Amino acid sequence: MPDSIAVALPAVTLELVCAPTALAKLARHAALKTSKVRRPRARAFTVTWHDTASYALAGRDLALADTGQGWELGRLGLGWPRRPGMAADPIATAINPAGLEEAGFAIPGPLHKTGSLTGERQQFTVIRDGVPLDCTLMTGAAATITPQGSTGESRPVARLTISGPAAAAVGLAQALATDLPVFPALVTLPQEALLLRGAKLKPLSAPVLTADMPTTEAFAVLASGFVQTFLTRLEQIEGRSGPEPVHQARVTLRRISALMLSFRPILGDAEDRLKPLLGRLKTVLGPARDWDVFLSETVEPIARALPEADPAIDWLRSAATARREAAYASLIDWLHRPDYRSLVWRLVDLCLVPAQPPSPLPAPAVPEAGTLPGAVAEDAGLASLTLASDALIGDFAAHCLESRWKKTMRPVRELLPMPLPELHELRIKCKKLRYQAEMLQDALPAKTARKLIKRLAETQEVMGLLNDGAVATELAVSLRPGQDVALREQVLAAEAIGVIHGYGIGHTRDSRAAVIEAWRKLVKSSPF
Repeated sequence: MPDSIAVALPAVTLELVCAPTALAKLARHAALKTSKVRRPRARAFTVTWHDTASYALAGRDLALADTGQGWELGRLGLGWPRRPGMAADPIATAINPAGLEEAGFAIPGPLHKTGSLTGERQQFTVIRDGVPLDCTLMTGAAATITPQGSTGESRPVARLTISGPAAAAVGLAQALATDLPVFPALVTLPQEALLLRGAKLKPLSAPVLTADMPTTEAFAVLASGFVQTFLTRLEQIEGRSGPEPVHQARVTLRRISALMLSFRPILGDAEDRLKPLLGRLKTVLGPARDWDVFLSETVEPIARALPEADPAIDWLRSAATARREAAYASLIDWLHRPDYRSLVWRLVDLCLVPAQPPSPLPAPAVPEAGTLPGAVAEDAGLASLTLASDALIGDFAAHCLESRWKKTMRPVRELLPMPLPELHELRIKCKKLRYQAEMLQDALPAKTARKLIKRLAETQEVMGLLNDGAVATELAVSLRPGQDVALREQVLAAEAIGVIHGYGIGHTRDSRAAVIEAWRKLVKSSPF
């Protein structure tokens, strides 16, 4: 968190998840050392959650708990205003279930026990950089409760909550994550109990951006949604359930990058702190996704088109699969490293960036005639944008997209002779503009936003087809074995590479003309 804004941060309650195997090390970690000689003794507790048979409370993002000392009503935490890694907001700490209707929470049916958490809870205060932080370490087991009232499936639980000023709380979480596998809780404890029970929980829709919404509030809504999705997808990768987690994680990484680019004037140095770590993740996500696409969209279509099995294609599939497995192994290894945990907590920190009026920025650089895409600094289109702390997202969105549009369009002279690498850079610029338009579209005139997004998607698609053939050929060539392998394998490799090269040429033969036509329509549809 930027030092210049640390004093303005509100109090938060972070919720950390720790692997049970690391619990002993967490309890003894130097960062959790208290000012007292001994911490207070852990106390036993039991919490029992209640809902209707149809999960009516959960459907309204509510969690009703019997703590043994009274009833508590809180948010289940299915969406905004809960941010990733944050504890769910309480609503009432002393409430009688019979009085829920009077409190405005009518229940369409009788309540039943749905799950419980039984274990020990230890509360203590940690001083970090002179700031007191209230911590609660909870260990035990979450269990389902059957309709007959008996205990069903259970799962060990180890969580730490940290309450205090945001900068100090996140700093403590980062200090713990340097040494231990502690991550932000993506689901709350009552959510975990319901998921263990097999309940289908539907996330809440994020608030719709309106033109008169404060820009900082709009950023918080967008950042929280992207980071929640990003961390959820990354968490799914190790299970190897298919290519979708890597694909969606990569897409969301690009959306987060586009978000930071759009809102750079209010982020201080938060973007600079995140970019190196996001770059490292990108280098391990990319190969896994590239080999997934190569196998599913190049090798398999060729194999299906052949009348019978072909030894060269079989060799290609085997070699590409081995390379994909190696790429996934490198990715999963990185997801277990301290760098990844540091990235995770910086992303949580990003969701907590508060409102503050930024300093005026210098005027944008004007690209020279004939400048190719990529030659102008990323911030050129946004450098002239300044914000007051109460700036509204409608004006901000219009200015942001107009700046990005000019940065994308002005340097382009002619597409026909443009080399593929430069065309690929132009495609990336169109993709960034589309991501920004998609995230900000609710704050813009509906027709303008829809038309712009449609044209950008069409242009990006045909540019991608032109690039795919070149990428497929590069990947195939990278599989070529060395001279020390058997001659038969070298022959199969040469044949397979030739097939891929020919496929790429045929696949993109008419794409250049399609790119020019799509670009013409995009330029003609300019909303600015």
